[in-house]
Amino acid sequence: GNDVNDRRSISGYAFRVFGGTVAWQTRKQQSVALSSTEAEFVALCNAACEGVWLRRLLEDFGVVIGGAVTYFEDNQSCIKVAEEPRDSRRMKHVDIKFNFIRELVQEEKISVKYIPTDQQLADIMTKGLPSAAFARLRDELGLKSSRN
Repeated sequence: GNDVNDRRSISGYAFRVFGGTVAWQTRKQQSVALSSTEAEFVALCNAACEGVWLRRLLEDFGVVIGGAVTYFEDNQSCIKVAEEPRDSRRMKHVDIKFNFIRELVQEEKISVKYIPTDQQLADIMTKGLPSAAFARLRDELGLKSSRN
């Protein structure tokens, strides 16, 4: 976990629509994850909840979302669990989240794709980064420094 005091992980996500960042969040997870896969899976579930809401909002405005919304994940074990066609014994203690994500994947409402860690935009919200990496991710998200 990211927090040295309670070992809970920090989750973060950002949503981009038509190239612009429209929603983002960073927060400490409610419980201690037993593995990095579990921490990433909990973060994916949080992002998917927001994504379902955003999709409905866009549809209310008449924007048609064709196909699955892509979620980028840098943990390949998390992707495998999300796409698992049967129950995963490794994740049975997060069963509701597992079933929620699996259902979204099976219904082709979301797809979970691998992205290398150095390209994961959400990392700006979950960990300390060298200043060059921070500036690059900040710029890719379309955010501006408050100093300028």
